[in-house]
Amino acid sequence: MPSYILMLQTDAEDRFITESTISEIGYDVPLKFLDEMGKLEEYIRQEGLPSLILLNDGGSILQKGQVLRQIKSNPSYSHIPVVILGEKSTDEYIQQCYRAGASSYITKPASVNETKKKIELFFSYWFEVAEI
Repeated sequence: MPSYILMLQTDAEDRFITESTISEIGYDVPLKFLDEMGKLEEYIRQEGLPSLILLNDGGSILQKGQVLRQIKSNPSYSHIPVVILGEKSTDEYIQQCYRAGASSYITKPASVNETKKKIELFFSYWFEVAEI
């Protein structure tokens, strides 16, 4: 079982939806939130390495690309998969995320039901299929 999932997220509503859905579908994976990239190193020192990092993207790859590069350039945790949760779904934008170091890109769904379905599929893949 993974140690925990770290979600870099500032939006309280997205946090609530994510936590509620994870609780509802029954995955027993601790989900922890961090609202500032500048706190990442200290947080990991205190909490240990997460199994997976979720990076909420509001459509600004410039900033998120810098965050990804910062995560991937640190040898202590560069091996941790980083999944982008994005609002944009153009091929060019998604490719930019992958070039910046994303392990996966998930377009945020428009409805709560679609969100639940994607979260279920996400957990199934990362914690039942993939080795992390």
